[in-house]
Amino acid sequence: MNEILGTLSDAEREELSRDLDRYPDARAMREDMHRVLATDEVLNYVKQQAVIHPADIIINRIKSQKRRRRVVTLAVLSAAAMLIAFLAIKGLYRPDQSDKPAIARSSVVKKQNIQLQLSNGQTIDLNTDTSRVLAGNVVLKNANKTLTYKSGDAAGFATLTVPPGKDYTIHLSDGSVIQLNAATSIRFPLSFTGNTREVFINGEAYLKITKDADKPFIVNLPNSSVRVLGTEFNVNTYDSGIVKVALVEGAVKFMNKGNSLQLLPGQEGVSSVSNISTRPFDETDVLSWRTGRFLFSNASLEDVCRVIPRLYGISLELDNKQVASRRFSGVIDRNQPLENVLKALKATNAIDYYADKEGVFHIK
Repeated sequence: MNEILGTLSDAEREELSRDLDRYPDARAMREDMHRVLATDEVLNYVKQQAVIHPADIIINRIKSQKRRRRVVTLAVLSAAAMLIAFLAIKGLYRPDQSDKPAIARSSVVKKQNIQLQLSNGQTIDLNTDTSRVLAGNVVLKNANKTLTYKSGDAAGFATLTVPPGKDYTIHLSDGSVIQLNAATSIRFPLSFTGNTREVFINGEAYLKITKDADKPFIVNLPNSSVRVLGTEFNVNTYDSGIVKVALVEGAVKFMNKGNSLQLLPGQEGVSSVSNISTRPFDETDVLSWRTGRFLFSNASLEDVCRVIPRLYGISLELDNKQVASRRFSGVIDRNQPLENVLKALKATNAIDYYADKEGVFHIK
């Protein structure tokens, strides 16, 4: 950061130049830092600080001003992992000088497909675009990771399953749109009949519900449910026994066994087996998955290693339990190669990794 601010001494500049010549990966990180961080808004913010803090502290402080600085927040967070890795190069990061070939992503990613199962048992592979598929009296269109359909008077439920490493969007028959994160399933009726519209979700999803005062929309989650008329909100059931509902627009009633509360925009409801509580939430943190990003703020390496398999559809084992509690702040972009993520973790946490013959990654 001092280089970007122009405050490096001559001696420090010479030392930096030697390190960049010695470690090519560091030069690439430096270029990315300059591209993203050398903006007037970021520089003005940093210059206002009495002390130049480490990258993760700067990031967290800018995040606290997100409603006024949303552009800065997204830009800084996009470079967070690379920035922190760069700051740690001298003490932690030494690129592997061996001649080991890079691991091909295709050899380690679990080959799972997005699937739609109809009530008659028919299973449809949605991994490739199709202009039109006829399943009974249901006409399906699958394009650009989005499913639309015309069901007519079709009866019965269908189940859409999105495996780790993928995401998908479905337009329901009432016009509601649901974006599904990785490792998520939704069970839904092909036609909404009766006095309510009900779906069942396990995993994470962002819902934009079409208003219909005569037919409330009900989202059934493990041990809880959400009742809405028309609104936008996020649901997350990844953590066993915990359900989170974050309201963006409108109003919803969040219920579990014996408890209920109404959420307001900007509130997140958290439900356990016997309790519901509310708290404010940061949209950048909670909704970043919709653009393929996952944000970490002082997360343990153990927590990070639980998320990576879901984002990339791989198997990952944390063999060295002694490093499980090491902390990490930054962002993982699922659109970037997996090895970039692992290299950043290696640089910032002084860990190492390898892939075995079965394609399972190990943190050692």
